[in-house]
Amino acid sequence: MTNPVRSRILAPILIPVAIVLVMGGFVGGVAALLLYNTKTGALAFATVAAGGILFAASLAAGRERLDARAKVVLSAAAVLPFGIGLGVATGAIGDVPDEARMINVQPLITVPEDAPVIAAANSLEYCLPAADGSCVPTTTWDVVPSAATETISFVFQNLEPQIPHNVVITLLEGTPDDPRAGEVITESTLISGVSDEYFVAEGATWADLPEQWYFFCRVHANMNGVGTVINAAG
Repeated sequence: MTNPVRSRILAPILIPVAIVLVMGGFVGGVAALLLYNTKTGALAFATVAAGGILFAASLAAGRERLDARAKVVLSAAAVLPFGIGLGVATGAIGDVPDEARMINVQPLITVPEDAPVIAAANSLEYCLPAADGSCVPTTTWDVVPSAATETISFVFQNLEPQIPHNVVITLLEGTPDDPRAGEVITESTLISGVSDEYFVAEGATWADLPEQWYFFCRVHANMNGVGTVINAAG
């Protein structure tokens, strides 16, 4: 196979692949620079990079032909912000601790497999998802906390289309047979329509709850019940 023939066959394959790889590397590099910088550093990098790109574009558009000096300035304006951002992101520039650069940051949401689950299939009562796919109506919630965390956390499933629901956990006033809401301990996000949410309370653990506590829906107060923590961590 001659070189011209080889070029005609391979070029249409290799050129698009090379373009995709370069674009992927560029996007991944920019994402890394933004993610592994401080918030201020990421904003500064984005601003300087945008300014450099605009300057390079205006310089290129304002001249019919670029001499060697203009090419150097153009390349520096486009590349320098990325080099500075890379230096800060890797710790080569500036005395920025790793935790501030979020270098060891974990995913924002990790749902434990053993997280407690409660759901709302209608506006009358809560239900507990069963293994067969059904949801059993309930006015009690026996919670076995996840072994992964002591913080009050659970999965709330809104199964009712276009209707908002949430879970408010409070102290129990009255009796289990005639329960009422007491002081609010934590409240999950209001979900409108069919969706799931893994809720994590701030500054409250399952061990902080009394033996029995009250829970209800902020929008539908008739949806309520009495909860109990079983084998709470800690």
